[in-house]
Amino acid sequence: MVPYDRCFRTLANPLRIRIIELLKKRPMAVGELSKQLNAERSKVSHALKKLKECNFVESERRGKYNIYSLTKSVLNDVKVKGNIFDVIKTHVEKYCKNKRRCRV
Repeated sequence: MVPYDRCFRTLANPLRIRIIELLKKRPMAVGELSKQLNAERSKVSHALKKLKECNFVESERRGKYNIYSLTKSVLNDVKVKGNIFDVIKTHVEKYCKNKRRCRV
């Protein structure tokens, strides 16, 4: 059996999902992500570290900044196979709106 639990735990964090959604558009530095997410830099940095550990994002040093982007394999999966986040969003809107628990 393939251990999916780490991947699902990583994606279960709302801040990490929001980061992925922003990085789908273009690469960004921590400061820019923090501003757009209205979140503390330390929280964004921690979330990026977790996403990087699971190979969702990668970073490139540009001068004094680390620029984060989705990994090429993640970007390719989104373009070729479709967007799993849209599937999750549809499910949440259909079954979880204004509820504490999701029903399947």
